[in-house]
Amino acid sequence: MSHDDAPRSEFAALAPKLGAAAREHLARHRAAFADAIRRGAKGVDSAAAFARALDGMFQSMFLAADAATRGLPGGGRVALVAVGGYGRGLVALHGDADLLLLADDPSAPRIEALAEVLLYPLWDVGFDVGHVVRTADETVALARDDVRTATTLLDLRAVAGDLGLVRDLVRDGRRHVFEPHLTNFLEAMEKEAHGRQARFGDSLFLLEPEVKQGRGGLRDLDIADWAGRAGFGVDSNEELVRVGAYLPRELKQVQSAREFLWRVRNHLHLRAKRRQDRLTFADQEDIAAELGFVDGITLGVEQFMQAYYRHARLVAQLSERMLDRARPQKRRNKRTQTADLGDGTVLFDDTVNFAKTERLAEDPTVALRLYRQVARNTRPPHANARDAVQSHCEDRGFRGRLLRSEEATQLFLDLLVFTGEVPVRHGSLVRELHETGLLLAMIPEFEPLMGRVHHDVYHVYTVDVHVVHAVDRLRSFFRGELFALLPSATRLAAEVPQPLPLFVATLLHAIGKARGGDWLKNGASTARDIALRLGLGAEDADYVAFLVREQGTLYRMATQRDTRDPEALADVVKIVGTPERLRELFLVNVAILSTVSPSAMTQWKARMLDDLLHNALAELAGAGEGAVDARAIAVRDRARAACQGHEEALAFLGSMPDRYLLGHPLEAILRHAVIDTASADRDVFVVVTPDIEDDLTEVVVVTADRPGLLADAAAVLAKQRLGIVDAQIFTQTARGQARAFDIFHVQADSSAARDPEALALRLEDDLRSLLRGGVDASEWIAKAARVPSWAQRHSPEVPTEVFVDNEISSRFTIVDVFTRDRVGLLHVIASTLHAEGLSISLSKVNTEGDRVADVFYVQTRDGRKLDDTADVRRLRDALFARISAFHEAVGGTRP
Repeated sequence: MSHDDAPRSEFAALAPKLGAAAREHLARHRAAFADAIRRGAKGVDSAAAFARALDGMFQSMFLAADAATRGLPGGGRVALVAVGGYGRGLVALHGDADLLLLADDPSAPRIEALAEVLLYPLWDVGFDVGHVVRTADETVALARDDVRTATTLLDLRAVAGDLGLVRDLVRDGRRHVFEPHLTNFLEAMEKEAHGRQARFGDSLFLLEPEVKQGRGGLRDLDIADWAGRAGFGVDSNEELVRVGAYLPRELKQVQSAREFLWRVRNHLHLRAKRRQDRLTFADQEDIAAELGFVDGITLGVEQFMQAYYRHARLVAQLSERMLDRARPQKRRNKRTQTADLGDGTVLFDDTVNFAKTERLAEDPTVALRLYRQVARNTRPPHANARDAVQSHCEDRGFRGRLLRSEEATQLFLDLLVFTGEVPVRHGSLVRELHETGLLLAMIPEFEPLMGRVHHDVYHVYTVDVHVVHAVDRLRSFFRGELFALLPSATRLAAEVPQPLPLFVATLLHAIGKARGGDWLKNGASTARDIALRLGLGAEDADYVAFLVREQGTLYRMATQRDTRDPEALADVVKIVGTPERLRELFLVNVAILSTVSPSAMTQWKARMLDDLLHNALAELAGAGEGAVDARAIAVRDRARAACQGHEEALAFLGSMPDRYLLGHPLEAILRHAVIDTASADRDVFVVVTPDIEDDLTEVVVVTADRPGLLADAAAVLAKQRLGIVDAQIFTQTARGQARAFDIFHVQADSSAARDPEALALRLEDDLRSLLRGGVDASEWIAKAARVPSWAQRHSPEVPTEVFVDNEISSRFTIVDVFTRDRVGLLHVIASTLHAEGLSISLSKVNTEGDRVADVFYVQTRDGRKLDDTADVRRLRDALFARISAFHEAVGGTRP
């Protein structure tokens, strides 16, 4: 046996013993960690206890490995160093541990063997250990160019070995990385954060946020720590308070947020029995209960997520603040321009700053004067000034003095309606006022909306963020920026004589959600009180209340009623009273609806709202049906002019009802005319057009009309797993027969775009099979709607509601269905209506996230409404039973 073989033989025999000891140690302490989580122990304390348990394990293993490898040559000094989260002394239940093996000579046989003895037993037992072996000089050199290595110099903690080697590394990192290259380090860290947030979600308010890597998560807390330690040369957050980088209140906020986020993360790991940092819908519901949130006026899960988002928002802001505070201040020189603006603010270094920051405490109104000058001079607020405003706004007394200032109130209103360019973060002045706390100072009633969520997949943003987006959308209408997307709203905004009530109403549209009961009624009352406090006259305050109360009226009428029905239009006229109120209510409706989520305002919804607007304006003008027909005539004339020389296309225009012409742009009408011509000699004709709008695929079905056709068409679409987003059914009177010309907008996979002709042929074949009889569509539906267990994903429950109204219309019974969206649902509803002896004259299929709001105008086969309340009740019960059974069969939903 050689000189080298003896030590190697010794540590080879040692490895299994170390592995067994490590497995037992990890199992025991993980079990204690899990038990602490179940008992409701503090999140940070539990993670710190686990890190200390790892310290003991690594120290013991290092001593054993060091003894076993001493006979090997070389290496010099060596130290085992904890880095990353382990270096910060916090390790998650199923987290990993990162180690730096610091040595004078990493390539020496002894150091290589030492690493093997330490790491191989841990890998064998399945513990995730990241490691690197380097010299101190290599680490410092790499840290100059690599931000992740640089952060390890701020986190590192000696676990075992030569402590002097670790002290030297810390000292050299300070001298050669952070002191000379601080600005580069902070900029690199900010850039890395933006890239990370782009991967994990750059919005705080994602439906299923990432607790560790997402914006406002634990990694942003790390950034605040790194920036503070690097910039101020301290080793703890407590020292940041001593040097003035944190206010004591801010330190408490950091500690509270860290504790909350760690408790959530610990529960995620416990539930998943693995590393899991995404807070899914299922996790939200269960963890909310585990943390003691119970249903009250709002759901316990909504209360829990509101707490989460409030902490996340605070973390994101503190992270940005600390990055600003840690940057070296520019030295003033002779060329620095300072201009006194005469109101407590100055132009300084091409920014707007306070002449004296101390004046904020004495005169809170200067905070709003700062932003008035930001708007006037198109210069951003100085980072220190913004920081000072944000810090002062956290003081209740400061906010109270600001609220009582008449000057502050007028400045706030001026800023609210300002539509010019403003050089603030994200380009949004109202968002700037929200983030600094000035919005909450002026509207204290806004506080319950901060971080408030709707536990569904339709409302993407928290309530406060949606409000900000809605005000910004209204501002974009007045700026004329969205003419191509929303032309009607942009045109109407140019005609508004007094925009202030519209901006106040949009800002306050969700204020009633802080209370239970009828939130629209409560919100209107509260909004009126706030408007009066802000100095609006009684008439304007009443108008604000009207806009808040009716904020969803036009949307509901457009998506759930026939927009040409005289009775529906009479209801709209009764509500609005004048054309001006209709136009302005339309603006507020569109600003709110189009910002619920990025995809909330589809082209179909925009067309329905436009149609309702124009028809109601005509009704208000006293022209009624005649004016509506005039619009259809104008569209028909434009289409005829484009179709000159094409008799078939002209025939198509003559065969389609006004409702079709008013609901489609000219290019769609011309495309459909071509489809109609091609269908002349076909018993069933289907055309598939991918990416027609909003990434949707259009499916046009042309065939002889007959009862139950919508149910059959829905079945063949479901068989191909095409989710129906919008369905429009029309009856042509052409060529001596009644023909159906039905238009579906569906969500399809890439195969539809790849080969739309093949898909169309499959749909035709399937529809012929149903029309001929002998095929059971229910088997198609059951197969298409059922989601494999491996693909199922939990989302908030969507209750099933069915309403049958026999009073709204004198000609039709109106059926409203609200339930979870699933492939095949339209077939279930339409086939039930057919089985009940009803014909569908008009359908409106509207999808809001995972929820559908489908409306059907129905009549009996002889053209009447339902006769009595017993028929209405029977229809409602039949629909509810069929829909509930369908959901239960394919996966279940809560009735």
